[in-house]
Amino acid sequence: MAITTVGTDGDDRAIEFLVRPEGAVEEGHFAIFREHDQDWETARLSIDPQSGSVPVAAVAWAVEFAREYL
Repeated sequence: MAITTVGTDGDDRAIEFLVRPEGAVEEGHFAIFREHDQDWETARLSIDPQSGSVPVAAVAWAVEFAREYL
């Protein structure tokens, strides 16, 4: 599985991810974000409705990544 960070919003409040499981044609696209005046516990996950499915392992990895950078 390949996970790529696509970008942030510039204020380190959102990180977008692309994930492509081995052998898959479609990429899943999701983001983890938090409000400007909130802390990590208020972070949210948003999955693009047009994207492919997103493996739970990718989300778990992204959560740990975002916890360090949000």
